[in-house]
Amino acid sequence: MTKQFIASSLIASSLIFFSGCAAVSGHGGSLKKFNDDLSSGKCEYKFFDEKIKDEDDVILWGIQGGSMARNCLDYNKSNELFDKAELVYKEDVDKDGIVNNVGEGASSVFVNNNVNDYEGNVYEKVMLNTYKGFNFIALNDLSNARIEFNRALDRQRRAKEYFEKDIAKKAKENKGKKLDTKAAAAVYKKYGDVLNNFKAYPDFVNPFTTYSSGLFFLLDGDNSKARDLFKEAMLMEPSNKQIKSDYDLSEKLSSSLTSKNSKSYAWIIYENGKGMMEDEMRFDIPLFLVTSKVAYTGIALPKIKERAASYPFLEVNGKKTIMVANMDNVIKTEFKKKFPGIVTEAIISLTAKTIIQYQAKKKFGLFGGLAAAAYQGLTNKADVRSWTALPKNFQSVRVEITNKPIVIKDNNGKVISSITIPKNSNALIYIKSESPGNVKIHKTIFSKR
Repeated sequence: MTKQFIASSLIASSLIFFSGCAAVSGHGGSLKKFNDDLSSGKCEYKFFDEKIKDEDDVILWGIQGGSMARNCLDYNKSNELFDKAELVYKEDVDKDGIVNNVGEGASSVFVNNNVNDYEGNVYEKVMLNTYKGFNFIALNDLSNARIEFNRALDRQRRAKEYFEKDIAKKAKENKGKKLDTKAAAAVYKKYGDVLNNFKAYPDFVNPFTTYSSGLFFLLDGDNSKARDLFKEAMLMEPSNKQIKSDYDLSEKLSSSLTSKNSKSYAWIIYENGKGMMEDEMRFDIPLFLVTSKVAYTGIALPKIKERAASYPFLEVNGKKTIMVANMDNVIKTEFKKKFPGIVTEAIISLTAKTIIQYQAKKKFGLFGGLAAAAYQGLTNKADVRSWTALPKNFQSVRVEITNKPIVIKDNNGKVISSITIPKNSNALIYIKSESPGNVKIHKTIFSKR
């Protein structure tokens, strides 16, 4: 058997196998279809159920499917899908199994991270429990809503500790592996100010989760806890008039002898637009090894891409909604924290694959080098999976309930909805709009506590 035959077989098998890897890497087609289906208002869950049954990226499709079901006001199905994702978080990701991580590390180096199960981001875990809390509110199950908001808050408290352990684990895995500093410098230069030109929040804290938890506890009659949470949210958004107004109300109710309020209120929460998603940035020219000894070298990294807003604000009975949390900045904050590790892993992979290519060419000649180059090119894929159903930002406004309906208008004065609330009740009206004309409204009436 000649070297040429062995090399030709290697080329063929590499192209077949790694073309398959490339086809599924990042789930690009499925993610695009999901984004289109979500925008069109589709309410079909078969795809998500099948993915979960096949244990194919359960976290990713659980959270995406949970968002679609919530959009369709199917709160039980939404929580069912969110639960599937959360179960994997608890059983696999949060437990941080050593055996799985060793295998995943090897896959990341010699193929790419897309072959590993999606483990999600910290902000996604926090938002999962936050959405489950709102789903239970819509189902008038306030006991379980309380549990979910407490879980979301607890995830935020533990996030920094979890992340530091994860960083330490990966540093241990990469210890002794060669890292080309010139390649790393070139990557950071290419990214420019994208990692710095924004207002960062405290590590892994989402002001919306803190604020909305405070809002829930206020509506549920726990005024003191609400006050403490609004105070935390104010520390992140010190000039925010809406958070300050809700804090003042909670303080007034906390200090009242009766803790009752003669007035009734409706809070309007507005999810605006489409949040940042991850995309691929490729470097298909040699970064550190410019030589005729290899046919190809390159690196692919994720980058965060901004997407469009919907209405800049809503007008409710003459009052404009005010942004209480910038979800884009939450995503950027975590991405920036993780980016050094992503770069390190990608460059280690680049180095390993380039050495393999060099050795293949040395042993099998031109054909061997070409086969290894094809393998490297086809597996040069960034992991761009993320929860694409999240918004750009969250806004809020509070209005007093009177005998007149609550009229919600867009920024051009066009009426979106007119809602009548019983005067002796409080209300939560939750509005999601990915784009102008695409509006979903969730309404819950609260008995006054």
